[in-house]
Amino acid sequence: MTHTLRLALWGLGFLLVIALPARAQKTVHRAAPPASVASAAANCNLGAATADLDIGRVRAQVYNMGGLFWRGGGAIYEAPYDARNATAEPNALFAAGLWVSGEVDGAPRFAGSTYGNWEFWPGPLDATGETTASRCASFDKIWRVSVRDLAAYGRSGITAQTNPDLLSWPIAQGAPYFVDTNGNDRRDASEPRIALGPGDAGYSLTLGGGAVLDLAAGERPDLVGDQAAWWVMNDNGNLHNWSGSQPLGIEVQVLAYGFTTPDVAVSTATVYEYTILNRGTNTIIDSRVSLWSDPDIGNFGDDYVGSDAARGMGFAYNADEDDEGAGGYGAFTPAIGIDLLSSAAGTIAFTNNGGVTGDPSVEDDRRVAAWLAQQSLWKDGEPITRGGDGYNPGSSDVTTWAFDGDPLGFEFWTEEQPVVGEPQREAGDRRIVVNAPALTLAPGESRQVDVAILFAAGARARTRLASVSRLRDISDAVQAAYDADGTRGIRDASVTYGAAPARPDRPTLVSPANGTDFETTQPASVTFEWTAVPGAAAYVLDFGNGTEYTVAAPATSLTLDAATQLPQGEAQTRWGVRAVNWGGESRTSFPFTYTYNIYNPSVLLLSNGSPAFVEVVGPGGADPCGPDAGSTFGCSEVGGNAIFSSFNGTGDYIGTAVGAGPEVSLADFAPNDYEIRFTAAGSYAYYPFTTGVAIWVPFEVWDIGVTAPGAINDPLDDVQMIPNLFPDSGVECTFDYQDPTVFGIGETTQRIYAYYPVGDYATWAAAIAPVIAADPSQCPTDPATAAASNEIDFSRGRPLQRFKLEQAGAEISGLTGTVIRFYTTDPTPLVAPSLARAEALRVATHPNPVTTTATVPYTLAEAGPVRLRVVDVLGREVAVLADGLQAAGDHSATLDATGLAAGVYVLVLDADGQRTSQSITVVR
Repeated sequence: MTHTLRLALWGLGFLLVIALPARAQKTVHRAAPPASVASAAANCNLGAATADLDIGRVRAQVYNMGGLFWRGGGAIYEAPYDARNATAEPNALFAAGLWVSGEVDGAPRFAGSTYGNWEFWPGPLDATGETTASRCASFDKIWRVSVRDLAAYGRSGITAQTNPDLLSWPIAQGAPYFVDTNGNDRRDASEPRIALGPGDAGYSLTLGGGAVLDLAAGERPDLVGDQAAWWVMNDNGNLHNWSGSQPLGIEVQVLAYGFTTPDVAVSTATVYEYTILNRGTNTIIDSRVSLWSDPDIGNFGDDYVGSDAARGMGFAYNADEDDEGAGGYGAFTPAIGIDLLSSAAGTIAFTNNGGVTGDPSVEDDRRVAAWLAQQSLWKDGEPITRGGDGYNPGSSDVTTWAFDGDPLGFEFWTEEQPVVGEPQREAGDRRIVVNAPALTLAPGESRQVDVAILFAAGARARTRLASVSRLRDISDAVQAAYDADGTRGIRDASVTYGAAPARPDRPTLVSPANGTDFETTQPASVTFEWTAVPGAAAYVLDFGNGTEYTVAAPATSLTLDAATQLPQGEAQTRWGVRAVNWGGESRTSFPFTYTYNIYNPSVLLLSNGSPAFVEVVGPGGADPCGPDAGSTFGCSEVGGNAIFSSFNGTGDYIGTAVGAGPEVSLADFAPNDYEIRFTAAGSYAYYPFTTGVAIWVPFEVWDIGVTAPGAINDPLDDVQMIPNLFPDSGVECTFDYQDPTVFGIGETTQRIYAYYPVGDYATWAAAIAPVIAADPSQCPTDPATAAASNEIDFSRGRPLQRFKLEQAGAEISGLTGTVIRFYTTDPTPLVAPSLARAEALRVATHPNPVTTTATVPYTLAEAGPVRLRVVDVLGREVAVLADGLQAAGDHSATLDATGLAAGVYVLVLDADGQRTSQSITVVR
């Protein structure tokens, strides 16, 4: 599968499609601290200790600050791992972390984090829940011991090569141990675990003090597996800068371990025993313990998540059969499971897109947002309900398990089938939180939560769903061993895998009959039918352009709404069906075609929620939906509030809006209206974002003043603007128009921005025309072209609505005489900001493009609330540069771009009741 990233910037622009590099680099925005945080008794430094679990077929890096596998830089959860291979293996997990919450004095408290500002510090707490900076520093360590260390001691006693972590295994602070009465270095059923705590003889808050491990007397660390790491941490060592919460007063002891056993699945698993102790003086009501995780299956951009309530497991797997890229698994598409062995209460799944279903962010009260997530509730307190992304206010289909359907049966509710009869969810970068049940902890009480991270890959049936099936088999075997003998039994688990079903045969299509023409009848819906196939768990209706619908067997038909579900903008559509089960899928049926040229464009919305009026007028002013049009198909559907589908009565269409909603900047220009006029004379355009060259283009951009829909434009108030281009295809010497596909993939048409000249367009054109004419290629490289930017008013000329030009089967010359007209005040006029205020609200970036840091000067006309932020091309906020009350006048902020991936971003300034924006390019 080839991934593309669509970048549609604010502008009267085209859709930019950029192929991802072979190994996309995941960008993580470290958590910004909340506005205020609670006080803490100590001033501990964050723990810096690390250790690798690497004895089996997995390499997992652990830390003593609450997070796992990533703390900046590269992630390390490599599976399957080969210690002999000098190169890094793919990672099945990017990051994970412990979340703990509970109610104290009637209010929630929280400790945890995602990508920074971790809220655990090294060392134990005293009997009142306190610690000191010196104690934290002394415990900044992870002890790691393996059975090989024990065997080496048994052969030679203590030598210079003896693992110092074995000699110093900190039993005085609670590290588990046992007395090995039979000399096999493993804790057997007759050998109980020993763990010291406050009040026990030998317990000490001083590292090195109290009891020490007596190897000669047969005392051994309780490794459980074949290699174990132990550390102790607390949530009262410093400020809770991620959540802003008061501390809970908890100490957490962690024993993490891996295996080397004949069973490959067990050797590719790691287990984490979290013992949470209430060392404070307050009772923690409904303490909640969760493992938050960011499960990247190799390539982070093509994953799905799901929940298995019966097994107490959240899991992630690849959304297709190819995990592409240098960091991916290729055709070897595994699954990863977060399995709460000690009992689970639910899950919640996040995207990284912000909003109520996104990661807890700095805009949220993260203390409350995370506490709600631990109850399988969204940030606003709404429960998870089945369907879509799980956020369906008003629905009664409540669950505590995100995507809890069976993907192997292609059943609702999964990411495979988020809504019955609707396409799969778009794959992407997911998060999942697996929650343990609530349990009240009185002072001095503790609870243990045991988490297994399981890895599976689909053996002979090397399919993504075969990996999910095998993950279930592994979970069953590990859970059975755990239920029989606790964590001690996991090492002896043996997995039995179920046989994969045979791939089904391909179906035969039934209706609509091959070649059916729906143009004359124009039905509101179309029913697709095919024959049943033995062994099929589901059928995939495939239109060949990326649009697919999955139907669980035994259904052999699907009815689709013509206006919203059928492929649009295609004169003839090809369709087929393939049968699938978790063992594989059939070949697609011999395809049929039908004719039904659907076009149902998106409505452009202004900031007040009303639609913007956009129309296309053909050469000579022909009305594309008028009485002389050769075809009026689609006109009744779009009315006057979108782009007409017919180009000069030919049935072709010329314009498609891309995107809608409050982010559109067309409303910023109200009440003025605008036109793109394709003329024989054309105009000159400029490339301000790249090389600064100027070229001739076959269109003009005009501000036509205030007009009413249907009214005749008054040419006396028209102002010609300067088109500014961005080279989507990398070509800058010509306006690069090619026939794009309906969905924009592969198109190279350049985006158009429009800015006002400092003086007037004619003056600017007169200055730039001889420079262009003097260059043989008419793509001047003379430094004189750079002076063109001095004649463009970037502060006042905001880019118009992002826009894409399309014309089926027509050359660029066929557009001459066509006008695309943007009305910004239909049907409700907006109050026009005063010219003085519009002039005064300015924002810029120097330098632009940005490599590391840039200065962002901005001007306010009036005192008041200001918010200056940076968003990426998907509308996600990536940085806030200013937020609060500010005085009128000139201001300046600093943009630190070192943490941003290379690409295009938008700087957005909201002030004076207005919004202005500027594009920023980050380069490396």
